[in-house]
Amino acid sequence: MATLMLTPALGTLVAQACATSFDPPSAVSTLRIIAVETDLPYALPGDTVNFNMILADGRGEDTNPNPVNTLWLGGCYNPTGGQYFGCYQSLAEVFGALAEGGAPPPGTVGGGPGITQFGLAIPEDILDEVPEPNFGSKVGTAFLFFVACDGEIRPTIDAEDPSASSFPIGCFDSNGVQLGPEAFVPGYTQIFVFEDGRTNANPEVRGLQVDGETLPADEVLSVETCPITLEERQKSGCAARDEFTECGALEIDVEVPEEAAEEDPGATDIDGNQLSEVLWVSYFATAGQFENDLKLVSDASTGLVADRSTRWVAPDEPGLYSIWAVVRDNRGGSRTVTHFVQVQEP
Repeated sequence: MATLMLTPALGTLVAQACATSFDPPSAVSTLRIIAVETDLPYALPGDTVNFNMILADGRGEDTNPNPVNTLWLGGCYNPTGGQYFGCYQSLAEVFGALAEGGAPPPGTVGGGPGITQFGLAIPEDILDEVPEPNFGSKVGTAFLFFVACDGEIRPTIDAEDPSASSFPIGCFDSNGVQLGPEAFVPGYTQIFVFEDGRTNANPEVRGLQVDGETLPADEVLSVETCPITLEERQKSGCAARDEFTECGALEIDVEVPEEAAEEDPGATDIDGNQLSEVLWVSYFATAGQFENDLKLVSDASTGLVADRSTRWVAPDEPGLYSIWAVVRDNRGGSRTVTHFVQVQEP
């Protein structure tokens, strides 16, 4: 299973000395989907794959007191070219029919205010029309699209041009104005079905480590504010201050067992030695700053990485914040650890 967010391409950015930088990917300051986890990263024909969306809103509780609207759209199997955009036209047709009061195929549509879970049934015949490969196992694919919207979800397909060359769903406010990425997050996940019956378990994560100690699941961290403001942290070059030197930083890591990475079937090095999955961790937070928000956890040939921790510095404003650590493998498995952090004045 592969999970990706659908975002517009970014143009080339030219940085100047002492300029203000952009927020890092780890900064959760808008509506965000942290991860979409599944109980079956690889599925078998006839399986029901269950998904759980981990949703966060970094804009604050006062932005929208109502639950965020979600939408799950399945029913796209083995699209031409095996690419997600090969599903756009069928998505537009299904969602357009829903908007007109039509009934979707059973088990392909779900969601609503605060609905973060969905079950997708994999067809028994998903492999029937997949051509025989030149080598290896026959592979079928199922795509599941998902949307989080702080507004009303509507189709954006033009009735006069139903080709759907772009994502055919948008998010609108009460005045009919289409909302941007601060309030609208679309994405998709790709589920693989192998004829040889191979499976994949999610990585085992025993918890978040802070300064070398694994936290109990319900423990709330307590730290002091860092007096360096967000504006000062975002400066580079001659105006930069090093918050990791001037403030007390927490050492952050994830505890995983030696056997967290499974063997990757069919993957060998140039000498024919069996390789394992690659594991990495992505960090997110509603405030503060990570020294590195992406770290390798386990290498395909050498196993667990000994030096993989990062550092996190608290924000300059007191409050209750969240930290997430999402451990992923290169075959679509993932596991998320979440902790609250209480930041207080010294």
